[in-house]
Amino acid sequence: MIGSSYVRRRAPFAACVLLAGTALAVHPTLARALGVDVWNAPALEADQRSATEESARLDADDATVRRRIEIKETLVADLIAGRAALADVTERFLELDGPRPANIEAVRARFAGATDHEKMARNVIEYSLPRATDADRAALAARLDTELRHLAAAGTH
Repeated sequence: MIGSSYVRRRAPFAACVLLAGTALAVHPTLARALGVDVWNAPALEADQRSATEESARLDADDATVRRRIEIKETLVADLIAGRAALADVTERFLELDGPRPANIEAVRARFAGATDHEKMARNVIEYSLPRATDADRAALAARLDTELRHLAAAGTH
């Protein structure tokens, strides 16, 4: 009696396991999607290595972007404080964004100007004004507008 009761309780479980195993064998993509395709360990290891390498590359890119932002924040702080001229800060922004053509294209698309230098100067101004105090913003805007007109008149780059 105990034996037949045990078998009756375990039979549905065994049938489910057998059915699941059959489904995974017949549809290996399902097994892979569920992460249970243990027979494909070398491919899984390769995928893991690839993901690890991609993560390291993204971390390096992130560090580069963060460093560029830190440099730009320092440049803008100097511009706002009057320790740097718009033309100089603009030149540094161009140098920082030069290796990233998509950044230069975005500036070209967003800002008016006859040259990349003038367009980037407008970008620098837009980047700088919100960082100035409310009390200093109007004077800063006037100063940067004057510097921009001189820069545009000179036809820099």
